[in-house]
Amino acid sequence: MRLPENIIYGTADKPPISTLIILALQQMSFLGVYLVISPLFARHFGLNQDQSLQLISATLLASGFGVVLQTAKFWGIGSGYFCPLQATSSTFAGLLLAKSSSGLGAMFGMVTVIGLAQMFFAFVFQRLKGVFTVQIAGLAVLLIGLGLGYYGIKLILQVEPGLSLSQQGLLCLLTLGTMIAFNVWSNGNLRLFSAFLGLLVGLVSSSYMDIIPESSWETFHNAPLFYLPTPMNIGWSFDPESLLPAIATGLFLALHSFGALVAAQKFNDADWKRPDLQSVKQGILSEGITNLVNSLLNGIPLTSSGGAVSLAASTGCTSRYLAYWLATFMVIIAFIPKAIIIWQILPLSVMGGALIFLASFTALSGLQVMASRLLDNRKTLALGIGLILGISYEPLMASYQQIYPQVLKHLLFSSVSLGTFSAVLLSFLFQYKNHTKEIQSFNTQQSSLDDVVIYLEKQGKRWGARPEVVHKAEYATWQAFEILVENGLINEQANNNDNKIDIHTLFNEYTFTVILNYTGQILPLTTHRPTHEDFLNNDDAVIQMAGYLIYRLADRVKTGHNGSQCQLFLIFND
Repeated sequence: MRLPENIIYGTADKPPISTLIILALQQMSFLGVYLVISPLFARHFGLNQDQSLQLISATLLASGFGVVLQTAKFWGIGSGYFCPLQATSSTFAGLLLAKSSSGLGAMFGMVTVIGLAQMFFAFVFQRLKGVFTVQIAGLAVLLIGLGLGYYGIKLILQVEPGLSLSQQGLLCLLTLGTMIAFNVWSNGNLRLFSAFLGLLVGLVSSSYMDIIPESSWETFHNAPLFYLPTPMNIGWSFDPESLLPAIATGLFLALHSFGALVAAQKFNDADWKRPDLQSVKQGILSEGITNLVNSLLNGIPLTSSGGAVSLAASTGCTSRYLAYWLATFMVIIAFIPKAIIIWQILPLSVMGGALIFLASFTALSGLQVMASRLLDNRKTLALGIGLILGISYEPLMASYQQIYPQVLKHLLFSSVSLGTFSAVLLSFLFQYKNHTKEIQSFNTQQSSLDDVVIYLEKQGKRWGARPEVVHKAEYATWQAFEILVENGLINEQANNNDNKIDIHTLFNEYTFTVILNYTGQILPLTTHRPTHEDFLNNDDAVIQMAGYLIYRLADRVKTGHNGSQCQLFLIFND
């Protein structure tokens, strides 16, 4: 694995302690924006002050535990990459079902099932890699980003007591505008702290405009300097009716993790070509275990942060030692109630602006993952229909919720679940005849380069191969075509229509293979270029040169027989 040029400290490198502390604080300032989700959760579910402190503190403790488990790679659990965890509002709908049915404790029982589901799907993804593709993971990340943005807009438009809509709009503009200004137009450390500075401006503006109630400030002043969270202080119970929603939530959180871990792999390897599914499996397993611990602490579900992964890559440090310092800061803050309450007293419009900022990075990260492979009609339809259904969730539910079977109500409870399930189901159905061999014949006298290119482009999209691999195969295949014809290795038939080369392709996660079938002579392959003396003294030197050129055009080349026909295999690493 070769480090990219922009990475100064790779996964195994140990930067100076001063550098680690600064970078960990930068990560904390970015992930701190996601802390607004925990108080939003507390408000949404009507938790009292003690319960809110427990929830946020427990989530921070679980986040610290999770980032260490993810990076340290204990006993084959964890990806080994720096990949911090974050909360997400996309789990609210499922948790609300559990609370409505069996009370607050059932929400944390649901978090346990979510963790177990993540661990289960970690193995499923590796087994069914044709269904749970990188593109499906990208769709899940995209829908989570769109969901964050939608929820942020709702918060901005939700009228708070004592506030006018214009005041809420101004607060959102100040918060979001500050984040954008520092992120786009500033350099150095200010850019890295752009999200944190936006929240700070929102908090100061709220205080200056007397928007934050006196009771909130009293809560801040009266809060103790130290708080010790108690496991299962809010409660824990299991609700059978929340089983399906929990499994569905575990699925799309696992897919979200898939996308973030793939991004971490890409950022750490300049020669990255495909996801390391073993590493992805171990990474999702660590997140499942983290959510099991989280449920006992009474925290909200966590998943990988693609934004934090991108931030680490942009700073040039993806060292696992950064995870240890970040976990230290998370644990320290978890025991300081005053730091936690700051996030609780933020106005909804400030939180909404922050969510829109985060949603932009999350959604575009999902798009990048989706576009990392060629898309054929099957994948286009599966992803397109899933995306359309996901963003149409609200009107669909308003129109058809009363006639849905109860099972579907438990499965399709959010835009992410509807879009992801639709795409996975279609991807599974489209596997039928997806790997049928399609052989196309090319007349040696009439076919052109364009004919071969069109055929291989079509096959590349069908298999989902990388564009650069397909382009390499196109050039090599046409060169092989010309070498076979020009060197008389194909037997000429009396009927011109019989002078043909049959070409078909094979693909797995690691190789794209082009197979040429023809009637004639085997092309002799050689790993060494013929010398000048060989050309003067050996009549076969021209054929040997042709074999050497073919050998150089592909990653691997081999020949063989299929009955009476000769075969030439051109194998390209994907």
